[in-house]
Amino acid sequence: MTDFDQIFQSYYHSLFLYGKKFINNENDVYDILQEIFMVVWENKKYKLEDAHLKSYLFNSVRNSCLNYHRHRAVVNKHKGYEVFKELNFYKSGEKSLIEKEDLNNIYEAISLLKEDYKEVIELSRFEGLKNKEIAEKLNIPLRTVETRLFRALSALKKMLTQRQIFILVNMIFESD
Repeated sequence: MTDFDQIFQSYYHSLFLYGKKFINNENDVYDILQEIFMVVWENKKYKLEDAHLKSYLFNSVRNSCLNYHRHRAVVNKHKGYEVFKELNFYKSGEKSLIEKEDLNNIYEAISLLKEDYKEVIELSRFEGLKNKEIAEKLNIPLRTVETRLFRALSALKKMLTQRQIFILVNMIFESD
């Protein structure tokens, strides 16, 4: 058994569990560990003293996991930007079949809400009224409007995709 094999067998499981503390997806942790052991192999890090090697491995896992989260944040930010671009495209009047399906799903989900929640969502998203204006129009306290909006959006999050929620949250229809 080579030094590398011994190191792999000694640390792999511990490093995997350590990586799982940072990342829930096991496959992503496996990928990170594979990259780290590739570096150990290529740069002959397995020749380091045990204490230095152990420190190197655990620091590498931690740093790789943090880099993973930074990368995910950028990817998610980019996805939000893509949906925003699509939303702007949608507003330009060039509606695609997919976008119509998104809207149909949003309308369908709203129709399934309790009447109080549906009314507040429609006033907020379709008529573009602010919470205070909704409270005045319905003659209810502002806090009640905020609560109904929160509960309506929470219910809609369970029924719609993340993209559809993004569209709904950013939706304020202009009159046709």
